[in-house]
Amino acid sequence: MTERLPWKLLDKYFKNHISDTEKQLLDNWIEESEEHGLLFEELVADFKAGLPFAGSFNKDTYEAWGELRQEYDIPRYFSMPVRKLYRLAAAIMIPLFLVGGLGGFFITKGYLKNKSDNTFTTVYSPGGQKTKVTLPDNSIVWLNAKTTLRYATAFNDKQRNVYIDGEAFFDVKHDTQRPFIVKTSVFNIKVYGTTFNVKAYKEEGVIEATLIKGKITIQGLKVPGRENSEIIVHPNETFRYIKDLATYKKADLPEALIKNQPNIMNEDQPILMLDPKVEVTPIVDWKNGILSFKNESFSSLSYKLEQWFDVKIRFDDPDVQEIKFTGQFEKENINQVLKYLQILTPFEYDMKVNEIHIRNKK
Repeated sequence: MTERLPWKLLDKYFKNHISDTEKQLLDNWIEESEEHGLLFEELVADFKAGLPFAGSFNKDTYEAWGELRQEYDIPRYFSMPVRKLYRLAAAIMIPLFLVGGLGGFFITKGYLKNKSDNTFTTVYSPGGQKTKVTLPDNSIVWLNAKTTLRYATAFNDKQRNVYIDGEAFFDVKHDTQRPFIVKTSVFNIKVYGTTFNVKAYKEEGVIEATLIKGKITIQGLKVPGRENSEIIVHPNETFRYIKDLATYKKADLPEALIKNQPNIMNEDQPILMLDPKVEVTPIVDWKNGILSFKNESFSSLSYKLEQWFDVKIRFDDPDVQEIKFTGQFEKENINQVLKYLQILTPFEYDMKVNEIHIRNKK
């Protein structure tokens, strides 16, 4: 076998779908070298600890990592957990940001072209990972799991525009001559040398921006009658764009905001809300590796868990989704998190590799 890691065989092994012939091929690979045996043992240990197997990636993942390691003189026996290494190697891009054990090490390989080109630099932070990005103007961006950041290679010209799909924490360098604009799928954020958090996953019904310090304005609203308006957001405030009435009713929002919201006549029209008194620490804790939640429904929390641990969560009993939880986790794995939550409210769950089914306790 020529593959450094036989992804398909490993995937079948952890899903218990492997045939006798395939199992023999996997055993042969394990016995080829001591290194293969150690890699397999770590994968098994992670799986037993409740961490999901990363799945099938391109067979040249490790070859690509090897080339980068050699080119940039990264030590052969670089200290990094295997699960982080194969996820990072699988996400290799040019330019490439490696985090975790690499401490924010940045590698670029001849991607930046002539500034007159309409080219973009794209950075993706995979599921279960967080990525630190230093922009050309020295602004810092932290990307949460499953987040894409895109910016033009002509970033240092007249305007600094970035595009975000996911969640990101921005620490923007002040520059009055070159505005900094964050573009989401539904509105833009004009920044004035500022620290703030944006949660803007396209598939989510609520998109929000929370200001920590400085000043931002919300622009480009795709709402009838508000197309040319601006909304100023001050420190410790959160602006929310809610897709429609159905999403509004399901959202975990402070009761005071719900009571003060005027009657909504058009069910299809987006709802705009400004929360003037928010506790920003739990909102940005993710950047420091802390998962915080307060009086949050299991449904909403499950979305965070899916990103945090790179798993899929399914509710077999819909009413379980309405259970409310408050808590904070830092170094726990997904099994430990679920067991702690079970102490607060009994429920049952089954885990098969990276898919979890949750139901009422019988």
